[in-house]
Amino acid sequence: MNTTISKQHPIAYLCAEYGVATELPIYAGGLGVLAGDTVKAAADMAMPFVAVGLLYRGHGVVQHLSPEGLQTEGDYYFDPLENGLEHVYVDEEPLFIKVHLTELDVWLRVWRKDLDNGVSLYLLDSETDQNELVERDITQVLYSGTQENLIKQQLILGIGGVKLFSKLGITPSVYHINEGRPAFAHWQLIRMYMDDHGMNYEEAKEAAIEKTVYTNHTLVAAGNQSYPPELIKMYSKYYANKMGISNDTLIESGLEENGQFSVTRFALNTSRKANGVSSLHTELSKKLWPQYNWVNITNGVHRGTWQHPDIQKNFHDNEKLWNTHMALKKETMQFIQKQTGFGYDERKLVLGWARRLAGYKQLPILFSDLARIKALLQNEQRPVQLLISGKAHMGDTAGKQMLQEVIELFSTELAGSALFVPNYNIEVAQHLTRGVDVWLNTPELGKEACGTSGMKATLNGVPNCTVADGWAEEVRWDGTQGWQLDHIDTANSLYTLLEQTIVPKYYSRNTHGIPVEWTSVMKNAIRLGEEYTGERMLNQYADRLYVKTFD
Repeated sequence: MNTTISKQHPIAYLCAEYGVATELPIYAGGLGVLAGDTVKAAADMAMPFVAVGLLYRGHGVVQHLSPEGLQTEGDYYFDPLENGLEHVYVDEEPLFIKVHLTELDVWLRVWRKDLDNGVSLYLLDSETDQNELVERDITQVLYSGTQENLIKQQLILGIGGVKLFSKLGITPSVYHINEGRPAFAHWQLIRMYMDDHGMNYEEAKEAAIEKTVYTNHTLVAAGNQSYPPELIKMYSKYYANKMGISNDTLIESGLEENGQFSVTRFALNTSRKANGVSSLHTELSKKLWPQYNWVNITNGVHRGTWQHPDIQKNFHDNEKLWNTHMALKKETMQFIQKQTGFGYDERKLVLGWARRLAGYKQLPILFSDLARIKALLQNEQRPVQLLISGKAHMGDTAGKQMLQEVIELFSTELAGSALFVPNYNIEVAQHLTRGVDVWLNTPELGKEACGTSGMKATLNGVPNCTVADGWAEEVRWDGTQGWQLDHIDTANSLYTLLEQTIVPKYYSRNTHGIPVEWTSVMKNAIRLGEEYTGERMLNQYADRLYVKTFD
C-alpha cells in the first residue's frame, strides 16, 4: 500500500485549526499557528501537500476587557470571499461533501485557500442551505459547545476530509493527523479500502493504519479529550453497520482502562507512527504511552511570517542590526499605542510575555515579589518596560480571573511600566516577537510540549529568558544566546538575572551608543532561530514520520 509522495499522491494534512492569517479567525492558539506555519512552509518548499480543516465563523474570538480587567468574548464576522477563500467546483458544479451523523446527513460546502507551488488549504463548512439550522451551526464555533457538538466537528473533519480527497481525485500517500481531533478519518479510510479494494474489515483496518501518522501536541488533560462510549456509539453505529462489524469492535481502538473513549488513544492506535513536538515532550510521551512507535520532530516556525526581512539583511553588522531593532521597537510601540491608547519609551529595556493564558504557563510568577519587580521596572537610571498579551479560553474561568488580577496590578502598582495588549493574534505576535528586547517564558516544567513563540523571537534577535521546557530544553542557555530560569525557583532566578546580568548588559554602550555585548547575544539568538524553522521541521517529517520516497 506504500505510495511515493508526488503531486499525484501528496501528503494529506488534517488539523482542527489553522493560523494562516490574522483576518481568518479559524485558529485558537499555538496549535493553529503551527499548522498555518506548516502549510506555508510546505508551499515555500513546493512539497506535495494538501491540508483540510473546518471553516469557523469568528464567534467568540474578540477579546473584550471591562475597566476592571474582566475578559468577555465578542464575534468577528468576516466574508470568506473577501479574505482570499474560494468556493470549490467540480465539473462546473459547486462541491458538497456528505457526512452521516446518527439519523441524518450533514452537507458541507468546501472552501479553498491557494498558497504557492500548488499547495492548498480546504475548509469544510456546514453553513449551507441543505442543512437544517441546528446542523448549520456545527462548524460555527471553534472548541466550544457541548460534548456532542465537539464530536460532530471531529467526525466532519476526519470523515469529511477523506471524502473530500476522494471527490477531488486526490489519492494521498500518507494521512497526517495533526493532534487527535481529525482521527475519525480512520473510519472512512476503512470503508474506502473495503469498498474500493475488496478488503475485509481487519485487512482494511491495517491498511488504514499503514497510511496514517499522528502528531501529539500536548500532555495537558484539556488537550487530550475523552468522551463517554455511549456518546461515541450513537455516531459509530452507522459506520459499524456499513463495515459489517459490531459497534463495540469499531470503537475499541479508543477505549481507555476507565471505559472512556480517548481521542488521543484512538489516534495512537490507528496510526503506524507518532511524533512528539520536542525532545522532552517525546520522552514524556514515550513514558506515558510506551507501547507506540514514537519519533521526535521538534516544531518549527515559518520564517517568512515571523522574521522581519531587515533583520536578516542587517544580521552581520552590529550598528545596522541595532538600528533595525530599534526601528522595530518603535513600530511596535506605535502599534500598541494605537491598540491601547498608551505609549511608552521604546528606548527602555522591553520584556515581552505573550501566549495562551493557561494556568500552567504561570504568568503570575512574574509578580511573585511585587516590590522587586517594581524596583526593576521603575529604576530611573535603567528602566524596564513590561508587555503582556494573551487570551484565556472562553470557558477558562481561572484564566480569566488571573488576567483580571494582572490588569488590576498594571493599573495601580505598575502603572506606566507595564501594559496589557488585547486580542493576541498573529499580527500582535508579529509585533511583539520583533519589538521587545527579551522574550520571557515561565511554564510549569513538563507542561509546555514545545512553545514556538520563543523561536519567533530568536529569529528576530530577541533572546529568550526561559524555563528549559519544550523546545527550550534542547538549547544550552549559557548567556550567549539567552538565559535559563530555574524551574523550581523561577521568580527569584528571573529577578536575579534581570538585576545582575540582563539589565546591565542591555544598558552597557560603546562610544557610538551601541550595546556591543548585547548585539552579540542578538546575533547568536538569530543563529539559534535558524535551527527551528518550518522547513527543517518538514524535512524531518519526511525523513522520520512519513518515511517515503519523493518523486
